[in-house]
Amino acid sequence: MFSKRISSGKYDPVEEARRYLSKTGRTIVVSFTADPYPPEEREKELTRRVLEVLAMNPCNKVLVLTKNPLLGLRDIDLYNDSMWLGTTVITLDREKWSYWEPYTLYPPRKRLLALRTAHELGIRTWLSIEPIIPYTTYPESIISSTLDYVDYYVLGSFNYAAQLGYTAYTREELEQWYHRHVGKAIELLEQHGKLFYIKRELMRHILRYTLRTHIEKGFVVKS
Repeated sequence: MFSKRISSGKYDPVEEARRYLSKTGRTIVVSFTADPYPPEEREKELTRRVLEVLAMNPCNKVLVLTKNPLLGLRDIDLYNDSMWLGTTVITLDREKWSYWEPYTLYPPRKRLLALRTAHELGIRTWLSIEPIIPYTTYPESIISSTLDYVDYYVLGSFNYAAQLGYTAYTREELEQWYHRHVGKAIELLEQHGKLFYIKRELMRHILRYTLRTHIEKGFVVKS
């Protein structure tokens, strides 16, 4: 339904935002399906118009997610206490970033600099560490280096790798990586009292690994 509206030219994001003016208690992400700050946004200011509307109702939480947060800083004059600026980071290593994200404008450290700037200006910030990729994504290291200026973290798994033709890791290898490194990340987040969310598929991987390990060690009695 949503994709049909877009392809038919009947989708207006500003009108979509107005639908939430009468709603309360919602969490609105701008956006998971596409980056709200492509280069064209500098002239079109479509995302800014969407945020202007959403800012009129502080009873909903608005999470802005972009790989171009330096451009997103332009609009923080619109932010109220229910609006958060966020970005995605999968690695702090520049070479690995260029391999996995060759078409993004800003490297991870510049994205994080934008979050630090926003935080210092009193804006709430959040960080999506997703997808977590073995030997590329060390979530505990990313978290450790951002604790001072990130308020909320989301962690997610490396989904659809096989469907995309990437078969370097077996499911067992992925689950082992998640168990080891996400476990460290959670300990760090809890230690510092940070808000965080572990996505469902990532949690399933961790639980499967834990259950399988317990069965192999004889800790689970089969009926």
